[in-house]
Amino acid sequence: MKFLKIFFLILLLPIVLILCNYWWISHVGNKMIVQENTAQLKNRYVLVLGAGKEYRMGKRPNYFFNGRVEAVVKLRQSYPNCKIIISGISDGNHYDEANDLKKELLTKGVKDTLIMLDSDSKDTYASLKMFNKKYLYEPVIIVSQKAHLCRALWMAKQMNINSVGYVAEGWPKREPTWFLIREMGARVKATLEIFF
Repeated sequence: MKFLKIFFLILLLPIVLILCNYWWISHVGNKMIVQENTAQLKNRYVLVLGAGKEYRMGKRPNYFFNGRVEAVVKLRQSYPNCKIIISGISDGNHYDEANDLKKELLTKGVKDTLIMLDSDSKDTYASLKMFNKKYLYEPVIIVSQKAHLCRALWMAKQMNINSVGYVAEGWPKREPTWFLIREMGARVKATLEIFF
C-alpha cells in the first residue's frame, strides 16, 4: 500500500508541475495583452508569429493563419506605418509560413516596403531570439492567438524584450482539446528553453 502511494505521488508531481507552469505563463501573459487603439501600441514593430496557411491533412484553411492576417490588417488601420516582421519556418516542402503570410498581407493592401521576413525561425523561442538580436531595445507588438500569445509574451519578458500582445482570432468556437494538450507541452518546452 505504501508503495502505491509513493508511486502515485511520483506520477502526480509532474502533472501538478505542468498545470502550475501552464497557469503561471497564462497569468503573466494575460497582463501584457492590450486592446486596439491604445497608446501602448504606438511606434512599435509588429512581430507576427508563423502559422501554416493550411493543415497538412485535408487541405482545409488554418484558422490561426487567417486570424493573424486579420489582426495585422486591423493594427494597420490604426498604425499604417508600423513595420511588420513575419516570422515562421520554411521547410522546403509543405510549410513556407513567412512567405505565405506575406503574400496574404499583400493581397489585403499592406505595402511590401513595410514587411520584413524571418524564414529561419523554427519556433517561438527562435523568433524572439531573432528579434532581440536584430532589433535590440525596440518595442514590439506580438501577434498570435491567446494561448500561444501568453507563452510568447512570458518568454519575451524573460528575455527583456519590451513587448505587448495583440490577440488574433482563432477557432470559431473554442480551441480543441488537442491544441490545449499541445500548448501544455509547448509551455514546458518554453520554460526549459528560457531557464536551461
